[in-house]
Amino acid sequence: MDHRQLRYFAKVVESGSFSKAASLLHVAQPALSQHVKHMEEELGVQLLHRGAQGVTATQAGERLMQHAKRILAEFAEIYDSVRGEAIAPRGEVSFGMPATVGEQLAAPLIEAARKRYPDVRIRVVEAMSGYILDWLRQGKVELAMIYSTSDPRGLAVHHSLSEQICLFAPRGAGHAPAGQIATMKQAATLPLIVPGLGHGLRDLIEDAALAARVVIEPAVEIDSYRQIKKLVQTDLGFGILPLMAVSQEAAEGSFDTWTFEPPMTRKVYLSYSTLRPLQTAQRAIGQLAWEILRGLVEEGAWTAELSNPEGNPKLF
Repeated sequence: MDHRQLRYFAKVVESGSFSKAASLLHVAQPALSQHVKHMEEELGVQLLHRGAQGVTATQAGERLMQHAKRILAEFAEIYDSVRGEAIAPRGEVSFGMPATVGEQLAAPLIEAARKRYPDVRIRVVEAMSGYILDWLRQGKVELAMIYSTSDPRGLAVHHSLSEQICLFAPRGAGHAPAGQIATMKQAATLPLIVPGLGHGLRDLIEDAALAARVVIEPAVEIDSYRQIKKLVQTDLGFGILPLMAVSQEAAEGSFDTWTFEPPMTRKVYLSYSTLRPLQTAQRAIGQLAWEILRGLVEEGAWTAELSNPEGNPKLF
């Protein structure tokens, strides 16, 4: 078994088809099939399930795929590592972000990367933090901004900032808490519009409710922050979102906001897998993302508190 065979096998699994993999690799399909067959004979196990809908890895194939990803990543890193930092980073970097982070970070990151690293192409993938965490473990994205680190095994996590969670409603809404501070006990008595169970923010809200010994019974459950704000604007209830998500409307006078006592905050982490060493381009984009996040907070564009105002983390 050699590097080329591992690369062929990985491409077949990733594409789910011998024909697609052959086209991407510019290799004849019979030759590609023969390489995989030789690997199966050498290892003495079946690596792929072949069917009308394409191919998928067997359990043995999945184990080989984990080794292949790590070996191929290390092999790709050799050139940049040997040539040193004098060589400009190049290649594609896939970066997973929750939508709320992507709204703030994606555009300035891509713009800055084009100026500083013109040979690097960034592919931003947006989804809920839990999905992004799964993609990070599976190697579908190389870098990620995530909220939860309840199981950090196999991951490097760098706490970048903490954002405050607030209660908000249309300006002058009835039954609103007095002052600018609310308790979770007060919030629990209001018609709340919040994300559904399983959403990272909802988990945070439920933890705060448990600590306050109250039960949250939402009037509406919807995961989209944008839709939550729209429903609150129609005076259907009170929303709970990061302060950053409603800061513009609050500044324009559309919303009243209340911070929680005790404070409810959500941490944002820069993360990547420790099972696959970062390549030069990935490391450069990770550092650049950290710099931009810090700049957004310092400029007031992101209402949050920096975890380490002094400098950037050392990425592996």
